[in-house]
Amino acid sequence: MKPRVSVNLALAIAFVPVVLFAQAEVRPAREFTTFRGTWRIDESIGRGHISGLPIARTVVISTSPEELRLTKDGGDPEIYRLDGAETAADGTTRSVLPVADSLAVTTRRTRRDRGYSFTNVITDLYTVSGDFLKIERQLSVVVAPLKLRDGQVTDQSGAGHLAELEDPNNNRQTIVYRRGH
Repeated sequence: MKPRVSVNLALAIAFVPVVLFAQAEVRPAREFTTFRGTWRIDESIGRGHISGLPIARTVVISTSPEELRLTKDGGDPEIYRLDGAETAADGTTRSVLPVADSLAVTTRRTRRDRGYSFTNVITDLYTVSGDFLKIERQLSVVVAPLKLRDGQVTDQSGAGHLAELEDPNNNRQTIVYRRGH
């Protein structure tokens, strides 16, 4: 009996890499094709307002296996990496994460004033349903004290907190677009 157990054990060990390799098969990249296209605002459907944040009249969305590109009103494209990594350009940090069948697109911009850093965090949840693109937008502000070094304020901030906004009606809005043809 013992030789048979050894042979079975040896065969099992020999096939483990094959089984693991089959389970680790590389699948095609998800490209979020339902988001692609030209989208034009439908002002009759949206609600809410966030003071100081412009709303694009037209959004062109393109995707590839690596990135999401948002071009608003013909401007330069905003580029977001689909692997979850943040990108930074011109003082703005960008990231995108899939949430169910939606994409959570986040931008962060920090300003420094009176010994504190104030980071505006704008999160847009993009959802497509048929010929409609809905964006649920939320504004949050992170406040953090700037660190001191040798009695001088630095550009580095310490631990922060989400600030309670003065007007709670000014931190959410819904924007709806229709697919253009």
